[in-house]
Amino acid sequence: MQTYATLGPGVLAFAVHDRHPYQPALYRALAAAPGSGPAIVAAVTMELGGTAVVRPDADGQGKAVWITLPL
Repeated sequence: MQTYATLGPGVLAFAVHDRHPYQPALYRALAAAPGSGPAIVAAVTMELGGTAVVRPDADGQGKAVWITLPL
């Protein structure tokens, strides 16, 4: 697992990357699996006014979950 972070004017963006092929549906998890890891990520991100996206690796064998939060 790797983590990345960047700070820009008024925003903090960070990501967690792994090589597992599972692609979680973050916002759908709020209704389908409340309390799960993806649902918690989505809920906290929304509460803080940010966005969360899952970006698959080009080879489909991993992904990065990117969170962007306003400062």
